[in-house]
Amino acid sequence: MDDRGLGSSYAYLLGLYLGDGTLARSARGVWRLRIFQDSRYTALIDACAGSISEVSGNNAATYRRDGCTEIYNFWKHWTCLFPQHGPGPKHLRRIVLEAWQRLLIERYPKEFVKGLIHSDGCRVTNTVRHSTGKSYSYPRYFFTNHSDDIRELFAWACGLIGVDSRPNNRWNISVAKRASVAILDEFVGPKS
Repeated sequence: MDDRGLGSSYAYLLGLYLGDGTLARSARGVWRLRIFQDSRYTALIDACAGSISEVSGNNAATYRRDGCTEIYNFWKHWTCLFPQHGPGPKHLRRIVLEAWQRLLIERYPKEFVKGLIHSDGCRVTNTVRHSTGKSYSYPRYFFTNHSDDIRELFAWACGLIGVDSRPNNRWNISVAKRASVAILDEFVGPKS
């Protein structure tokens, strides 16, 4: 498969899928793409549904659960677009992009990063307090995922757009440098 016909919506959707998405087999060879978002973030739910509809050509549906909303769509070709699908949790198996996916992410790295942050990331205000009693605050992004492979993909894509990211602990990657935060603020910003 190549990237013909796929674009920024797919790059964004791939980020969402790698974070909070799954595929489930349905009847007659049809697959159900399921992505879960916090119900408080209606703009993110709409963006997810829009990208699913644009990629598949069919409207996405939603199902509200306790505290989250499932955005889903039935289509035979989801496994073609997400060859990373496999048994078990993503952090317990290898997640490697196909060559055509890497080329597409190189073309649309901002959308991919945005999808990853919209699924497993956040923008926070970090406050530092000194022993003198003075403190200062600054914005910062975090990306959290238990998969080493997915965290590496996030850091790689950040590098493509000039964003400096660093491991914060075992599961978290931090973007704290002012210039890098400013780049992410141009197209990600706080969740809404």
